[in-house]
Amino acid sequence: MKPSKKQTAPKIQAPTKKPSVPSLKSNLGKSKDSQEVSSYHHGNLREVVLEHSRQVLEKTGVSSLSLRDIAKDLGVSHTAPYRHFPKKMDLLQALVTEGFRELAAAMKRAYEHSEDPLAKIRKAGEEYIYLLLKNPRRTELMFGGEIYVSGDPISDELRECGNDAYMGMFRIVEYGQNQLVLKKSVPTATLMMSFWSGVHGFAVLNERKWKAIQSSEGEKQSFQKEVLQILEIMIEGTRL
Repeated sequence: MKPSKKQTAPKIQAPTKKPSVPSLKSNLGKSKDSQEVSSYHHGNLREVVLEHSRQVLEKTGVSSLSLRDIAKDLGVSHTAPYRHFPKKMDLLQALVTEGFRELAAAMKRAYEHSEDPLAKIRKAGEEYIYLLLKNPRRTELMFGGEIYVSGDPISDELRECGNDAYMGMFRIVEYGQNQLVLKKSVPTATLMMSFWSGVHGFAVLNERKWKAIQSSEGEKQSFQKEVLQILEIMIEGTRL
């Protein structure tokens, strides 16, 4: 997905640390009013709603997201989340914005990982694959979800974060070309999209496998080796 036509790399800021979602057990014995004071009036309800919504999204899918249910889970009044997200689509756009913000930060880490152009693009591939594997349902929303067909306007913040993520990977590929390591005969955007499509496809196809092996350290290590092998194959196709 190319969120905009901008070709200048904007500054990318790492996302702030996610707040932990309040445990329902910790709210036992508290009144609803006191629970709401402990979350909303401390100014972090928006972040808590977002993080809890991300967890619900990954566990049961977008159709299960309900602002009223989220309010119930968090022990706040059913109207409290609506102060930050007037409708469900606003919540979905915020989740996608966070996804692109995290992806932009991952590309920034990859760029700063090494001066070696191949190490940069290898790190970018690893970062992308494991971010998608951690948040597969959110990634679906980012690159083809219902927010793009809902008719609701895309927020400026979402467009900006999407462009930051795009330009983060663009910058890595462009650096490799300028260092005469990656193909110069192919436009930067095209070469980047070839690599991006490859890592995205690998992660999507291996989502179930990754979930199935979480209890086996041996299988996880084998999978991680496979990721590196796949990345070497992809990188070889981009080299001069």
